[in-house]
Amino acid sequence: MGQKISPLGFRIGITKKHNSYWFANNRVYSKFLEQDIFIRNFLFSELKDVSVSNIFIKRKLDLISVDVYLIKNGPIFNNNLLNSITRLLSNSLKKNFNSSLVSLNIIEVANVDACSYLVADSIKKQLEKRLPFRKVIKSAIAKSLKAGVKGIKVQISGRLNGAEIARSEWIRQGQVPLHTLRANIDYCSCKAQTIFGVLGIKVWLYIG
Repeated sequence: MGQKISPLGFRIGITKKHNSYWFANNRVYSKFLEQDIFIRNFLFSELKDVSVSNIFIKRKLDLISVDVYLIKNGPIFNNNLLNSITRLLSNSLKKNFNSSLVSLNIIEVANVDACSYLVADSIKKQLEKRLPFRKVIKSAIAKSLKAGVKGIKVQISGRLNGAEIARSEWIRQGQVPLHTLRANIDYCSCKAQTIFGVLGIKVWLYIG
């Protein structure tokens, strides 16, 4: 079978950017990479109740600047909570990597239905509540098209609605030109833990 390349990695340098901005020599490259992975896992864990769409990490000398993209009007917009998470992250970095200078910047995602990660996360939460998968997909597609995306494709794989045999089903509306490098495609995949097993969710959005 043919294997499909990641729509995000395929477009880096054209319509997509790297999630980390820094340069390093061979001596410290692995250390910086390990720190990046640690920071992402830490923030996704601490902010699991908040819909985080993306995390960008930048470095300037000894300072690590982290941009966290969240849904608008989420509960994170509380200075006490933000300061607490920043302090916990600094202490964890100091403990594990002997580095504690970190700056946390919160950036609002105004259009939730035009972000593949947030769309996939919404589908995941509804499937885990045992809602019918076709109803969930159609609702997500309708919201995204109303939000202004030019096309959307949603695929769900697994024991759909508790079926004995696993299968994959997808619905697409509008254009999703995966072979056009200039096309701004937003993609995300995640897993929903249901009583029937794991369901794989994939979302492609054609932004423009």
